[in-house]
Amino acid sequence: MLQFVWWAYLLIQSRGETAVHMVLGEGAVFACILVFGLVRLEKGLRKERDRLERERHMLLGVTHELKTPLAAVQLGVDTLRRVELDEEDRDSVLGNMQRGVQDLERRVTDMLTATRLQQSSEVQSVPFSWNETMRGVALRLEPLAQGRLSWVEPGPEEHVVEGDKELWMLALTNVMENALTHGEGEVQVSWQCDGLLASFEVRDQGKGIEPADRERALKPFSRLKDGEGGTGLGLHLVAQTVDRHGAQLEMDQKSPSGFVVRVVWPHKH
Repeated sequence: MLQFVWWAYLLIQSRGETAVHMVLGEGAVFACILVFGLVRLEKGLRKERDRLERERHMLLGVTHELKTPLAAVQLGVDTLRRVELDEEDRDSVLGNMQRGVQDLERRVTDMLTATRLQQSSEVQSVPFSWNETMRGVALRLEPLAQGRLSWVEPGPEEHVVEGDKELWMLALTNVMENALTHGEGEVQVSWQCDGLLASFEVRDQGKGIEPADRERALKPFSRLKDGEGGTGLGLHLVAQTVDRHGAQLEMDQKSPSGFVVRVVWPHKH
């Protein structure tokens, strides 16, 4: 700026009043470009600061969240070592340990998948059975639901689709876990597949996500309420899966209560 002012002063001194208009015009253009650049730079720096802050909170949250299932497993191991238990109590301890290991596995899987999606924009496309894959996810989460989960299968016919099977399994898993953790009442799961569309739907009896918060809920490392557990990656990974496959994600609040998350995927037969 000092150099610019000095140049303007010398130009006016050497060329008189005729140079004033030129200096003012070029100075105004220069000032506008400078201000525009500074605004863009500030926005970029603010965005980067926000990202780093979210990741810092995520790392703190992940550290805390990983301690919980690890503590459950460690407590179970110590109990089995030190205490003589009858068969019923032993089964209960082993069940808690198994749930802790499964919880830890899901959280680590979320982190690894998020890293893979950041590093590559391509999906690992393979042919797989839609019905069998969705059924497998529901069966795997049934013990976690503790009687709150029900699902409706479309029929015995198996339709083969081509996409990233791992991402689709993780997407349904995360939607179901959100419904079981944050929703209320029974959680109903259904899926369909034909020659044109593949879809799944998860419905619970809770209040769901407010319309104003739904876009934010799909962002990485986002928690809608303070103190919520998890890594903040669940719905983000669902949105990424939908986006990479050209599918559509829908959220719908039912009256008087009930929340539905639906994914519709136009696929090649």
